[in-house]
Amino acid sequence: MRRSLIRIIILTLIQFSLSNCAYVYSKSDNVAVKVKELANSERYGLALETLSFIEPTHFNYVFLMSEKKRISILADNYEEKALKQASKYAKGKNWADALSIYDEALGNIPNSKKLKNARTKFIIKRDNYLKQLKNKLLVSNAKTLSKKTATTKEIALVNPNDTKAKNILNSHIREVKLTAQKLITCAEDGIKNNDIQLAEECLALASNLSTSVTTNKKIKRLKKKIANEKSTRRKHHKKSIIKIGQTLSQVKTTTELIRYKNEILTLYQQDKSNKKIIKLKKELESRIDKELNTGIKEGQILYSQGRIQQALNRWNELQQLSPKNVKLNDYIHRAERVLKKLHSLSESPNTVSPQRIK
Repeated sequence: MRRSLIRIIILTLIQFSLSNCAYVYSKSDNVAVKVKELANSERYGLALETLSFIEPTHFNYVFLMSEKKRISILADNYEEKALKQASKYAKGKNWADALSIYDEALGNIPNSKKLKNARTKFIIKRDNYLKQLKNKLLVSNAKTLSKKTATTKEIALVNPNDTKAKNILNSHIREVKLTAQKLITCAEDGIKNNDIQLAEECLALASNLSTSVTTNKKIKRLKKKIANEKSTRRKHHKKSIIKIGQTLSQVKTTTELIRYKNEILTLYQQDKSNKKIIKLKKELESRIDKELNTGIKEGQILYSQGRIQQALNRWNELQQLSPKNVKLNDYIHRAERVLKKLHSLSESPNTVSPQRIK
């Protein structure tokens, strides 16, 4: 949190200093040369800020305005590229690289609303993922502590004069109390973030660890809250489950199946213990397998006909159903390589015999 605040302060200071520099640059005799240098070094924000101070009375106004238009296009392209690259890193959970891209891009275009908004959303996504990892570690540690409790007590009881064993037991008890409190927080976060399964797991572990009356009251209160939440969800989900169940078998396009996949997985994430949702999920998986088999074959036919781009489009669409499908991804990478080679040779994909796919 502190590092993020420092980054924001630094970016704000950079933006303030850029405005001052821009004004100074705009008053220099060689402003056109300076602006070109800034653009060449991808410092588009400062270049455009400098040009914003140019008055219509400037002797080189027309040329500088044409430069402004050119640099604006370069800035937009740079912005789009940065957003795509950062998004790709974030998708692959390369969090540090993604943040580095955002910060570097904002250093070059400080006023970009798209970059600022994307960075803010990225930070939220990263912090939520980090919280998930910490909760996962917490659950793992809690399970280990629960298993050690009985043995640790017994060791201390075997020889009451063993000071070391008593100290170990006291340390264990303190860790158990602290972990139980953390598990309560974990359960509260789970309820807040609609992760009922995590909340229930944390509460179950807290119940095993806690001997505190106050903590047990909190656990009881949260269990009641979870029960109410599950009851409300089941009522809310009932109509959706019936509707999806009636229409899933009638889906005819990959686009429709992608939509149903998103809806069913959302339901499943919210209530993983619901048997009807689990049944829907299994039916979805079966339907996806059939669609993949059919779609991959369709792509193979297009590919064998030399219609590489159409085959790639079909496989890319299927990838939304199964992003980690090894066979599908292999076809996609192969088609991309062929298209890249064709592009470099400036040849049409429809007139070249592609590599054979078996």
